[in-house]
Amino acid sequence: MRKIKAFSILLAVFMLANLFTGCASGKTTKITTEKFAKACEKLGLDEFDLDGNHSPDIDDLEDGVYFAADEDTVEDNEFTLELFLKIYGFDSVIEAENIQSFAIAAKCTGLADLEDIEDPEDLEDVSVDGALAFQMTLDDDYSEDLMEFLADGFDAMDIKTKKLSDKEYAETKTGGYFRVHGDLINVLTELVDDDDFEDAVKGLKGDVGISVEVNGADIFIICGGAFNAKKASVMNSFAKAFGAASNPLNLKTNDKVVIDILDYFGYSRLGIGSVPGGSGSGKKVGVSMPTKDLQRWNQDGDTIKKQLESMGYTVDLQYAGNKVDTQAAQIEDMINSGCKVLIIAAIERSSLGAQLDMAAKKNVQVIAYDRLLMDNEHVDYYVTFDNYMAGQIQGEYIRDALNLDSSGGSFHLEITAGEPGDNNAGYFFNGAMDVLRPYIDSGKLVVVSGQTEFDTCATPDWSTATAQARAENIIATFYSDGTNIDAWLCVNDSTALGVINALDATYPGRSWPVITGMDCDLVNVKCILNGKQAMSVFKDTRTLAYQAAKMADQILSGMTVECNDTWTGNNNVKIVPAYLCSPVFADINNYKAILIDSGYYTDYDLT
Repeated sequence: MRKIKAFSILLAVFMLANLFTGCASGKTTKITTEKFAKACEKLGLDEFDLDGNHSPDIDDLEDGVYFAADEDTVEDNEFTLELFLKIYGFDSVIEAENIQSFAIAAKCTGLADLEDIEDPEDLEDVSVDGALAFQMTLDDDYSEDLMEFLADGFDAMDIKTKKLSDKEYAETKTGGYFRVHGDLINVLTELVDDDDFEDAVKGLKGDVGISVEVNGADIFIICGGAFNAKKASVMNSFAKAFGAASNPLNLKTNDKVVIDILDYFGYSRLGIGSVPGGSGSGKKVGVSMPTKDLQRWNQDGDTIKKQLESMGYTVDLQYAGNKVDTQAAQIEDMINSGCKVLIIAAIERSSLGAQLDMAAKKNVQVIAYDRLLMDNEHVDYYVTFDNYMAGQIQGEYIRDALNLDSSGGSFHLEITAGEPGDNNAGYFFNGAMDVLRPYIDSGKLVVVSGQTEFDTCATPDWSTATAQARAENIIATFYSDGTNIDAWLCVNDSTALGVINALDATYPGRSWPVITGMDCDLVNVKCILNGKQAMSVFKDTRTLAYQAAKMADQILSGMTVECNDTWTGNNNVKIVPAYLCSPVFADINNYKAILIDSGYYTDYDLT
């Protein structure tokens, strides 16, 4: 028997309203954050404190809650807003940094009756009635872009927009009201491959609807629904309080539809914290990280685990101590213990073939995390940063720091590359060298050691000690006479730290070189602050971890898995569908905005 959790039901109602919209009519009024808060007070909702990134409990939701954030509070919760925008797909037209204010309200009655339900058939005896509203005020006029975004979304889901006259359409597009209608049953039966589904949506009465308003920089969306209720009274009370359109639909569904929606769409799409139960309940995800010795892998693993657990999944997170045999054994245990999706950051890219074959035989899907799994057809998805771009950023930083395009004379450069078994290391190296090689070929940059190819610059295991030993040898052999090193390209922070240690111990030159890195490890950020390292490429692993968790949730919920790249993930057997996140860099000039203001580190961390 399956335990049905109350907040999951509420979110399922909201997901229905967001993805399968009902007909709304009438003209809404401009809603600002201030008016939103006043409407919430009029509704008798209690103000909810978002601080602590938790969810309201059942009693709170029965009475109704709201949260309204001014500009300062928005800055404190920018990462939460980024997740919110990604969840709803708005990140293609809106960036969190453009949000001036944000508010959200929710109410759902009948939740207490759901607490003890274990059999879906018992849902016909309970009545659920809820609504969600949210509002954003933005820096600029987003109305046209957002309207086009919404129209494209409705088209993609084959939901027909109501035919408007040219005058009405022009007013809608700029003034900001969008009217749609759709057949919920037809849309669901087209999307869900279940022979019994059409019969299953004919039993339970329910209302579902949405109203969308965009007035310049002010965006307001209200949605909601009811199951086994006479009408969507909460939705209608919200609509009245906010001056929005009421919902006239009475769509028929059945007791199974809530479970199906939870299974298909998942839940916890708001990104505002942990909720119990839901589509993830009873499903297990394995997360395999290479080592705990590097801070970034600890953060990645913890973030993925927390994100998946907030969606209701059980997570088996393992670290392999940079030992391939250990990682292979851990993955086999994950498969045998019932994990349905594996998220794997491989130690060595071609050493897990037997485990990938084993996963495929048990219908376990695999997401390669940040490092592409090579030479095997059973890699389903790949999530990473644009690693070639990361290398480009390092090369461009050296180019600009040395002013290579306009300064006279030549400069001395040395190079430290990464682990030869890591597919990403080649992308980092090639991205940087494609920027720097023309200057090497012209003599503007001189690599005194002559070591300019990946094989001669590689660092097994990304080892700090190995990078340090190689750097000490280069310094002793080619720079012991006091010749300056103007720049040292290091493709990540662990190798940069080895080079810094070697320079501290043995470098006789008059000036300190420009040293690059990647990952913004804490010790390396401190090196940036004390002048020992110039920059570090910042791949906000919260974004990467969120995307991996989202992909796992999409797989297990039966959704289309979001990918934006179909050419990078060539693992010698297939092109693995990929999602690439974009990196930036942090240096002495911008580290506070990139690392502190974003909440990645605190000032105390850097003391």
